[in-house]
Amino acid sequence: MASQVFKSIFIKINLLCFICGLVMKSSILAQDLPTAKSIAAEMGIAWNIGNTMEAIGGPTSWGNPVPTQQLIDSVKAAGFNTIRIPCAWDGNADQVTFEISPAWMAQVKQVVDYCIKDSLFVILNIHWDGGWLENKIDSCVTNATMRQRIQAKQGAYWRQIATAFRDYDRHLIFAGTNEPNVKNGAASMEVLKFFLQTFIDTVRATGGNNASRTLVIQGPNTALEDTYKLMTSLPIDKIADRLMVEVHYYPYQFCLMEQDAEWGKVFYYWGKYYKSTTDTDRNATWGEESYTDSVFNLMKVQFTDKNIPVLLGEFGAMKRLTLKDESLTRHILSRRYFYEYVCSSSKRHGIIPVAWDAGGKGDKTMTIFDRRTGAVYDLGLLNAMRHGWGMPKLEGDTSLVQVEAGNNSLKILYSAKDSLWGQVNLGVVRPDMTTCDSIIVRAYVNGKTEYDSAGVSKYGYLSLSLVTMSNNWVWREASLGKLTMNDWANYSIPVSTDTLDTNALVPADPAKIDFFALQAYSAGYRGTIYIDWIVFKSSNGTSDTAYSFNLNAPEEGEGNVDAVMLISTGAVAGDQEWTTTTTSKWLTSTVPYRASIIPGTIHAFIYNGIIHATWNAPVSGNVKIMLKDLQGRSIYSGMVRASAGMNSLKIPAGYSGMALLQIQQGIRKFTGKVVCR
Repeated sequence: MASQVFKSIFIKINLLCFICGLVMKSSILAQDLPTAKSIAAEMGIAWNIGNTMEAIGGPTSWGNPVPTQQLIDSVKAAGFNTIRIPCAWDGNADQVTFEISPAWMAQVKQVVDYCIKDSLFVILNIHWDGGWLENKIDSCVTNATMRQRIQAKQGAYWRQIATAFRDYDRHLIFAGTNEPNVKNGAASMEVLKFFLQTFIDTVRATGGNNASRTLVIQGPNTALEDTYKLMTSLPIDKIADRLMVEVHYYPYQFCLMEQDAEWGKVFYYWGKYYKSTTDTDRNATWGEESYTDSVFNLMKVQFTDKNIPVLLGEFGAMKRLTLKDESLTRHILSRRYFYEYVCSSSKRHGIIPVAWDAGGKGDKTMTIFDRRTGAVYDLGLLNAMRHGWGMPKLEGDTSLVQVEAGNNSLKILYSAKDSLWGQVNLGVVRPDMTTCDSIIVRAYVNGKTEYDSAGVSKYGYLSLSLVTMSNNWVWREASLGKLTMNDWANYSIPVSTDTLDTNALVPADPAKIDFFALQAYSAGYRGTIYIDWIVFKSSNGTSDTAYSFNLNAPEEGEGNVDAVMLISTGAVAGDQEWTTTTTSKWLTSTVPYRASIIPGTIHAFIYNGIIHATWNAPVSGNVKIMLKDLQGRSIYSGMVRASAGMNSLKIPAGYSGMALLQIQQGIRKFTGKVVCR
């Protein structure tokens, strides 16, 4: 009997020790995970496993295979640091008890583990999932019974998900919903916040690492402007600095619209470099660079500036393969530029961009990876994202330079005006030059350097430089060196960080180039400058083309530049248009350019913060006044009435740095450069 009692006590002691061991082990596992801001700094560019784990009926029901370690390894090798897993739970749960199928939980866990094995950050959400939550928010404003049932589901599902993944480290992030529909303004926003609060409270209550895990809450409609207007406060969290805000970005007519409507047409071409001159009604008229920057800045002001990271949980644009020939090429390149610009603007505004990829191949897809093999399917699109984020392109892309003549070249008609300078803004084609050790320009300089603007014979000259502006518009430039006249030549300009290197281009901030231009200095030069391509060479020997000029010329030039256009590269050697087409101080123009810059007729200076300008108007009439920075962004605009002859005006500067003052009267455009202080 005594032995039985002892045995019973021994068993109880051992059981107690075992339980204590479990408690201690759980306590040891629990960590104080990093802040959301700290994690966001590591997440980099990201990718969605779309139309897979959220597919109703199982991961293969929408045409994609079950994700494999091989696929995830490929995503990691491509440079992504984060994978978002859209996931359905409602269709895999008992609708009475709300218990999630153990088999489904195990399948989701396997995909998460593939990502964790590669040290990727994972965003696991409750996706559309039949719309049981995100399509019912407006109805819940007045339907208390529906609201209670949805809250019960939200709590039950997240209690089980959070418990299953409680011991995962900082690499796992939970996202409460997907695209919650909010149509009734503030009232529906309060319902959304209520469901998001349920999500936060439920996850935190499961303990372990979930007590400090980063959680993502979604803005209304995941629309940037709606989120800025309606999400003026966040749900309450027990721990500080562990929340992110999620929005999505699909400028509809370019990204998603499938057919024309009465109110508008599908856009094929996006961005200022890819406008079509023959298919103009397919050019994007909204949602482009300035719009992207403006709505991303709303997120910066509302959230990231307050240490609340922003996740761009989805973005992308359909590939429209029914287009043909030049239209298809222009569309593909503009689509790549869209991805590049979204990534570069995201980085500037502290946002994490997550590309949507639903798998599949062919028309109207956004595929980056082949789901069956794991191989990169669209290297051009991948490289666009990498380039926008400041990463080098991967070799094998067709945009990697083959140093040979392009189909078209940039043609710059140049006159012998007395202002002694000319400039063509090439756009910020390489926002990050930190990996560059040189820039190579293939150019052809035609014309003469022996006449002044009045046609009087005298000695002249021409020199060409590349210019960058960065770090609060600090101007840095480097010369192409001695020019070869009337023939093609390659000019190599070193790129350096050494400000004492007078032979190199030394950007003030090579990681964030704000302005990139071809600059000319001249006297008595009259002719044409042609650029076939501009190449950036990295220290590891790889090169990529920033500009091949096959589709678009940059915006109009300034100063001595009379016109900017494209010309067939094969026609350059025989082109003599400069001998018959000049500004009014030579002969009357024989070509209808988009705007004629009349030389020597505007003088501007600044005094006490006021710009004073005089110009000689040929006729009376209304004129438009525009003050722009060197990226073409408007600083000031207005209308005045001018008289024939000499006119003067005063406008407030309100700006610091170099600016261009333009006075436009009909097709005439007077331009002068002003340094505002």
